[in-house]
Amino acid sequence: MPTDDEYFYDVVDSVREAIAQGIYPVRIPKGSSGSYFCRNPEGEIVGVFKPRDEEPYARLNPKWVKFLQRNIFFCCFGRNCIIPNTGYLSEACASLIDRRLGLGIVPRTQVVELSSPSFFYSFSERWQHRLFGKELPLKQGSFQLFLRGYVDSTTFFNRGYQSYAAIGFSDQDQAEFRRGFERLVILDYLIRNTDRGSDNWMIKYTPDPSPSKSTDTLHPSVPRVQVAAIDNGLAFPFQHPNRIRSYPYGWQYLPIARLPFSQETCQEFLPLLTSDSWWHSLLVEIEDLYRLDPLFSHTLFSKQKSVLRGQSYNLVQSLAKALKQSNEGPLDLVGRELILVHEGLEATGWDMVEERIERLKRIAIFKSC
Repeated sequence: MPTDDEYFYDVVDSVREAIAQGIYPVRIPKGSSGSYFCRNPEGEIVGVFKPRDEEPYARLNPKWVKFLQRNIFFCCFGRNCIIPNTGYLSEACASLIDRRLGLGIVPRTQVVELSSPSFFYSFSERWQHRLFGKELPLKQGSFQLFLRGYVDSTTFFNRGYQSYAAIGFSDQDQAEFRRGFERLVILDYLIRNTDRGSDNWMIKYTPDPSPSKSTDTLHPSVPRVQVAAIDNGLAFPFQHPNRIRSYPYGWQYLPIARLPFSQETCQEFLPLLTSDSWWHSLLVEIEDLYRLDPLFSHTLFSKQKSVLRGQSYNLVQSLAKALKQSNEGPLDLVGRELILVHEGLEATGWDMVEERIERLKRIAIFKSC
């Protein structure tokens, strides 16, 4: 899974070149937003573009269902824990966290600007383009590299891999699947993904991989089983979901979720997740991304950070417990009490996180949902 900047921007440039040649992006019929398969000059699908102004409740969303919901059934208006029309930023931030943690499961995603006649524009914009040759406005949105050889987890399991100890999986295959699954758990829990079903995390099974064909500079040895996480646009909530609509993680019902976290996973990610300097630089980068939105709200972003910190606190506790040879696993993690950790009263070191949480309790800004 390529991750470097040069490769990513080469792909984006190839899409712009294809559009100039009349090879336009194609709208994806599935989903509630306007999203597009983007092709290179050879006609190959190389990425998925999701414009900001075509998100589920945006002004130019092309799906009639969302138009009716926004204008008539507004009482059912989206997720009350997610900031509307920031899905493109959520996609990019999920990719950022994936790279910073070294998870290697999210296809490279960044915010770019593209324009194409196949995008959904207002009547006046199209009219001026057709009659007066005025260029169509650039659309800001997320661009995610396209995955090849992957299938959604539902399809994968339906092919005969009904449980973790699947028939036909070697010990190496099972270890690689567990490794990828635990990384998916870490990502989804950390960003509090409210839309992780069985159709938007992917699996690639290659019985006889060829390491020499790998283009991933971080993982030159290609595993036989690879896990990928797409559709991360409904994450980074500014409050925890309520109990009526809790948006559970789809993977928590799998048998593998009952297994404890592996020692390798705990040892790999605890040092980063407990590093104050790592968190500081990450939050600065996330804020820089969210400030790209013209409606950026510092108040809402502070609430998003409180949820993110609370999730990271629970994650650290689970991994630390599993490191001590306990049976703590993904299912235990999602069963933990949901908390918020506000940044105003932070202690100076992660080793004082217990004291920090106790302080939050005492002054009534510790929240349980």
